[in-house]
Amino acid sequence: MQASRGTRQPNRFVLDRVARRASLAAALAIWLASAPAAGAPRIVVHNGESIQAAIDAAPAGATIVVKPGVYHEAGATRAVTITQSGIRLVGQSRQGPVVLEQSGTQTQGIWVSPADSLDPADPELPPCGVSNQRIQGFHLRGFTVQGFAGFGVYLSCVDNFRIRKNTATANLTYAIFPVRSSHGRMSRNVVSGTINDACLYVGQDDTVVVNHNTASDCVIGFEIENSQHVRMAHNTATGNTAGILVDIVGNRQVTTISDNQVVRNTIENNNLPNPAPPSQDTSQIPAGIGLIVTGADQTLVSRNLFKDNGFTALTLLSPCVGDPAFCTPPLDFDPNPDMNRVVRNTFEGNALDVIYLPGDGQGNCFAKNKPAPLNVSGGPLPVCP
Repeated sequence: MQASRGTRQPNRFVLDRVARRASLAAALAIWLASAPAAGAPRIVVHNGESIQAAIDAAPAGATIVVKPGVYHEAGATRAVTITQSGIRLVGQSRQGPVVLEQSGTQTQGIWVSPADSLDPADPELPPCGVSNQRIQGFHLRGFTVQGFAGFGVYLSCVDNFRIRKNTATANLTYAIFPVRSSHGRMSRNVVSGTINDACLYVGQDDTVVVNHNTASDCVIGFEIENSQHVRMAHNTATGNTAGILVDIVGNRQVTTISDNQVVRNTIENNNLPNPAPPSQDTSQIPAGIGLIVTGADQTLVSRNLFKDNGFTALTLLSPCVGDPAFCTPPLDFDPNPDMNRVVRNTFEGNALDVIYLPGDGQGNCFAKNKPAPLNVSGGPLPVCP
């Protein structure tokens, strides 16, 4: 059962004000870190010219402005490759679409990484995650990136990044994918059409804001994996197989997931029949799920709208319960979901509101969700103190 209406959180007003001020301070720090330095060069690319040629000629800290047009770059594997710090890649999309489209044998769209991580054997295990080579500052705005079989936009080991007001569509594995990166913001992007995995992904990252984005027609709309201090807020996940996934997996350079927030999102009508081929582990995700929290610790799920999800709105579970083979020893991660809070959410028209199967997870709780009581499988739901 949920907490009664009389339950109060001590000093909630004060805590909210502190949290808002901390968020503003973090946002200001990100903006300052990504703002162009005084006197930084500005390079303009016109339709018919090469974006990559401009990047190759640009020093660290340059702003590259790309005029409207459809761009096909000459790279064999990656359309655009950036290894310099501080590059601002800005499409002048108010004057018309700025489209980067797959060409030839390319599988990756915009690739941003240190030089030691251009061709990793596994893009989720970039060498820079061990060597600690880093890129300081990257800004992408105003692009449409489409048609790549791998990644639309890939970042590894990038600190202080901003990905804003872009469209990424029909990139088959991931639309936007920062890994081993930190202090970033992804906002007001529209992502769709990823049939193998997640459209907008945050993996092995720290301190990232994901806000005001829309994800649709993906296997997974949004994903937080093996990351800390990610705030996913004011997004819309609709028309996906699963709306949002917060999960832990093994064999990664970061082996924990904690202190993340999923707040004030609209998670609606995620009933897309799973398009992933059988070779992908994501093909096992059933259609009709709003949010999956699996193996994560200290996740705040608050003030979201869960609506018209045809299987279940919210699943909180241990991956060992969902798939015992996933937890075959030896494990390099803790699979038990602990200290997750699900509070003040609204559930409307879902076939089931909550599936609760935490295994040996401890300290999870539910409070002040509407309607009360929720339609639950696997409960009863523990009440927040």
